[in-house]
Amino acid sequence: MRFILANQLNTMISKKLWEEFEEAKWVLEELKRVKNDYGLLARFKTGHEFVEWFKLFISPILRVNYNTGAYWIKNTDIRGIVLWTKQGAWNERAANSVLSRALTDYRDYIEPEFLDVLAHQVSDEARHFYIRVKILELAGESLAGFQPLPQWSQLFEFPLKCASKRLERPYFQVKFSGAFQTVELTATVQHRGVVENAHFNKGLWEGDARRVVEALVNFSREIEDDESFHWSIAERIWARFLTTAELRAEALECAIPALELSTVAKIARIEAAERARGGN
Repeated sequence: MRFILANQLNTMISKKLWEEFEEAKWVLEELKRVKNDYGLLARFKTGHEFVEWFKLFISPILRVNYNTGAYWIKNTDIRGIVLWTKQGAWNERAANSVLSRALTDYRDYIEPEFLDVLAHQVSDEARHFYIRVKILELAGESLAGFQPLPQWSQLFEFPLKCASKRLERPYFQVKFSGAFQTVELTATVQHRGVVENAHFNKGLWEGDARRVVEALVNFSREIEDDESFHWSIAERIWARFLTTAELRAEALECAIPALELSTVAKIARIEAAERARGGN
């Protein structure tokens, strides 16, 4: 990962991130080509081999997601943390809702052995929501009146919308995990960016803001581990079921848009905060 210190950023960091995303978009275009190339998809010997290839191939996009956390934490202030945490709390509640609906309305299309780990993920999302609300309380804030960015609403509507196109086993499961857990993978690296770069922003560690940023960094460290576990659910599902070119194409059909939507939403979140701060 490459790092840029706060005093090296002469433009709004959202502009820098949009530029980096544009440079990495070739990954998405190539994935779309691969999705339609059954001959290429058939070359993977196992589902596990496909998973390992996917993670490596999307690394330029993951780097952008890492930078959304790294650049942001180096340049934000307490107001930025409040806005970030409000959207984050809404995201946790939305994730919980999507997972709960998958486990109730679509349970017949999920292999029983994966029901327990998805239920575990539901409890994780609820815990994350609770902690984010507590961070807001430390800052003297709450979620009252908060309206999510449209990009995040679109992102959380997508997994079930995409997966429900094939209501049969194992298609629903590989498509849903391809969308939802890919978002979790991007979250893993973003939180890592926050944890590894918070110390660069000296101003956050002074005065009353210190206890808020400490809580945020500790939470980001905890959630990074959780999101990594959530992505491992997709790894297990894909390793087991992606045995044919068709199934791999179905998984990519949901994973590719989710990867793009998640990255766009993260940058839009920073852009909105910068506008609220007047670009300062």
